[in-house]
Amino acid sequence: MKKQENIENQSQVLTNTMDVGTKEFDKFQAILLSKSKERSLEQKKRVELMALDFEMEDYLNSRDKHSKLVGDFLKVYLNTFEIKQNQFAYYIGMKPSNLSKLIKGERSLNHELALVFGTIFKNDPMLWLDIQDKNKLHELSKTKKNKIDRYSLEDLMK
Repeated sequence: MKKQENIENQSQVLTNTMDVGTKEFDKFQAILLSKSKERSLEQKKRVELMALDFEMEDYLNSRDKHSKLVGDFLKVYLNTFEIKQNQFAYYIGMKPSNLSKLIKGERSLNHELALVFGTIFKNDPMLWLDIQDKNKLHELSKTKKNKIDRYSLEDLMK
């Protein structure tokens, strides 16, 4: 009976709106921490992967003028799971120097590597390619602005 009441109280806390700094918020935070500690290592890894995916998608959907390289996200994945760059490079059949160039943005991500990254990190390979494409389009829109701005539908239809 007591356990049922506790579950009902937790459900209420999880569905009610609340302000930061209130008793309800503190209770909510305690529930989250409690649930977090109960997760298995596999569940924790899955949560980390989802958080990183959301970070990548958030970057893609942002109008942020600051570019984040594919390599920036790859470094976060490697650091999160405590994987050394050399270990990762050898695992995917790549020279460590080439992986380093990819991370620094000196080398482009190809479709095969996007598939490999997607398989390893359990996300959509297009996510990796879209980040690279967003950055490339942003770079071109700055460097080729004058050339590109001269095109318009109105001029074409004259």
